Amino acid sequence: MRRRTFLAAAGAAGAAALVGPWVRRSRAATFGVFPAGSQSVVLPEAVRARRVLEVFLYGGLSCWETLYFVRAYGTPGDPAYPSSQYYAFAADNAAALASCGADDRERPFAGDALGATVELGPFAAKLWDRSDIVARTRLVVQRHALAPHEAAVPQALTGRPVGQPGAAGLGAHVQRARLDAGLTPDRASPHAYVFATGGVSSDNVAAAAASGDHPGVARPLLIKTDGAAGFTRLLDRAVLGADRAGHDALVAAYADQYAARLTWPGGGRVRSRKADDAAIAFATQRRAGAIRGVLRDELFAPQTGTACGRTGPDAPLVGLTAARLLLTHPTEPASYVCVSDNGLVGVVGGSGYDTHKSNARDTAANFDNLLTGLVAIINAPGEADPTKLSLDDTLIILNTEFGRTPLAQQGTDGRNHHPGGYVTAFIGGPITSAQRGVWGAIGRDGLASQFATPGENRIAALLALGIWPFAAEGYNVSDVPGVSSELAAAQQAMARFLGRPA
Repeated sequence: MRRRTFLAAAGAAGAAALVGPWVRRSRAATFGVFPAGSQSVVLPEAVRARRVLEVFLYGGLSCWETLYFVRAYGTPGDPAYPSSQYYAFAADNAAALASCGADDRERPFAGDALGATVELGPFAAKLWDRSDIVARTRLVVQRHALAPHEAAVPQALTGRPVGQPGAAGLGAHVQRARLDAGLTPDRASPHAYVFATGGVSSDNVAAAAASGDHPGVARPLLIKTDGAAGFTRLLDRAVLGADRAGHDALVAAYADQYAARLTWPGGGRVRSRKADDAAIAFATQRRAGAIRGVLRDELFAPQTGTACGRTGPDAPLVGLTAARLLLTHPTEPASYVCVSDNGLVGVVGGSGYDTHKSNARDTAANFDNLLTGLVAIINAPGEADPTKLSLDDTLIILNTEFGRTPLAQQGTDGRNHHPGGYVTAFIGGPITSAQRGVWGAIGRDGLASQFATPGENRIAALLALGIWPFAAEGYNVSDVPGVSSELAAAQQAMARFLGRPA
C-alpha cells in the first residue's frame, strides 16, 4: 500500500473515532457503580428504566401554550401582568388551535408549589388524548441564567455550562456505564445514539454526543438524519472492494508496531489516550458489517408530515422511527437515543421552537407534529407491540434549552429567549401515577420561584437508569446547588425529577 493511501485510511479511522467507537475497554474503576452508603437512591430493578428516549425541543419551547398553562395568570384583566403568558397571543392561539382541530377547554394536570392549577396547554392536546401517558408524566420547572442558544443548548444537554472540557452528553455516560458493566462484550452496535438535523452549527447541538473526560469508546454514534442514507452506505466499505482483508491486515500490522513502541520491555505499555482511541476506531471499522446489521437503510427513510394544515419533510418523525427500532432491537437494543426536534416547519430563529415571530402558528404545528409521532411509538393500554416503547421500562425526556418570554418580543408576534422559567418533562420509567405531577413553580411574573437546574436533570436521568452519576468523568457535588455531599445531591435530584424522596 502506498504511504498516501495508508494515511487516508488512518484518517478514516480517526473519523470513526469521532462518530463513536464502542468496543469494550478494560479499566480499574467501573463507571456508574453505586458506592457503599448510597442504597437510599438505588432504585429497585423492577422500577428503574432500562432505556431512555430524549427528545430535545431545539430552540426553546414556549411552555405557556404547551406544558405549563395557568389559566388565571396573565388574563387581560390581570392587575399586574395583563395579556401575558398564554394571553399574550390570545387571538393568534385561537387561530392556531382551529388549524389543528383542537380547542382550549380546561385540561387540569396538577398543582404547583405556589398552589396554582397547572394545565397541559391547548397545543398539547395530542398528549392529553393519551391518558395513560399523562398519568405517568412529571413536569419539572427549571431555571438558569444563559440566554444565548450557544451557551444554553450545551448546558441543557450536558448539565454543565459551556466551555467545560469535561462536559459530556447523557449518552456518553450511559454508554460508558454499559460498557464498563461488561454484560455484552461481543456487542457490535453502540448503546447510545444521537440523531440531529438542521439548525445552526454554532448552537452546539452536537453537545448531545460529547464524551468529555470519558475515553473515545464512550462517545455515542452521532447521525444526521437528513443524510443518514449516505452514512449507512459507508458502513458497507465498498471503496475497499476485494482488498478489504489486505487493508485490514496492513493497518493492524502498523497498529501493532506502534503499540510495541509504546511498550517498555517487561514493564507494560505507557498511557496514550490517542493511541487507545485510534485502536478502538480501527477495531470498530473492522466490525462495520455487524454494525450494518443493526443500522439498516430503512431506519432513515425520508418521511413527510402534516400538522395543523402544514406539510413538510418530517425529520423529527424519521428520528423517532429510528429511535423506536433501535431501542426495541431484538438482540442489541440501545439504552439511550436522543432525537433533536428541529420542527416540521421552519421558524425565523432557525430552529424548531425559536419563535421570535409567529409563536402561535409555528409552535402549534411543530409541537403537534412531535406529539403525533411520539404517541404513535408508545404502546397504548392493552397493546403489546414489541417494536413499540413501553412506559414500564422506558423513560422519555422532553428537554429544551430554555423557554420563551411571557410577553411578546417588541414589535412582533413572537417571543424572545427566557431562561428565567421553563419546563421539562419526565414520562414513564420510574414515573408512575404516584410520581405524576408538577415540581416547582412559575409565578404570575413568568419567573420560576422554585426550580431545578440542568445538572440535576442529567443526574436524575442517570439515577433512573441505575447509574451512579458522580465520578471524575461525571458530575460533582458543585453541580447541584444547596447540597454538601454526593448522596444529598442524588437525593435532591431524585426527589425533584423522579418524585422519589430517599
